[in-house]
Amino acid sequence: MHSYAIQLRRTDMDALQHVNNVIFAQYLDEARTDLLDGHHSPDTPWRVVVAGQRLSYRTPLVFRTDPVTVTTVVDRIGTSSFTLAHEVRDDESLYLTATSTLVTVSDGATRALTAAERDFLARFAAPRN
Repeated sequence: MHSYAIQLRRTDMDALQHVNNVIFAQYLDEARTDLLDGHHSPDTPWRVVVAGQRLSYRTPLVFRTDPVTVTTVVDRIGTSSFTLAHEVRDDESLYLTATSTLVTVSDGATRALTAAERDFLARFAAPRN
């Protein structure tokens, strides 16, 4: 599992003083970037596109000074894509669950994940029952 702390900003709020839905997508992007930055390969740097993303809002998140945490696990590793499962939460509440499917690309076309990339992603794999 990968954890990434997010400090809320007043500009993240919508007219109802909840975190705006677009901002949640930015939080997920920041957490994904932090996770993928943990693997650097000079031969094949990460170049991914978000092919799909599904967000499920659980509880409104209002402004506060304490950060929230985005936790991420790798749910699936395919040939040229992988799926991440995210939660935005604190110790008391779950605010959002989400999945993101990312596709590796090179020169405008999909490319297969390398063995090193697969090994890196497997470190964050969700436990299976």
